[in-house]
Amino acid sequence: MNKVLLVDDHPVYRRGMASLIEAEPDLQLCGEADSVPEAQRLLEALQPDVLVVDLNLSEGNGLQLIKSVRAQDNPAPILVISMYAESLFAERAIRAGANGYLNKGEAVTNIINAIRHVLRGKLYVSAEM
Repeated sequence: MNKVLLVDDHPVYRRGMASLIEAEPDLQLCGEADSVPEAQRLLEALQPDVLVVDLNLSEGNGLQLIKSVRAQDNPAPILVISMYAESLFAERAIRAGANGYLNKGEAVTNIINAIRHVLRGKLYVSAEM
């Protein structure tokens, strides 16, 4: 069972993502955060196997969180799922240390596949990228 930490500032989106994750036999939601400080606290306490992070957060932003996680030498893969255009932000997120980038408009199956992809240590971006 792979533990997933979900970091997004929108409660409704988190609830939907939590339902998707919990429906999968190999994934378990271990925690939710809406800010960089809360995510950092949960990261240390819960030791997730993967982080699913939005770029827009209530305190700080996803790029700051990614850089912070990598500065701590935490090897957990990070998948960014954001409303911002992949063509503009995927490269920034990956340079910061993310393992993948996906637009929130993607199909549900693509989101779950992207999580599994980064868990296997592979880089994930859309076919267009």
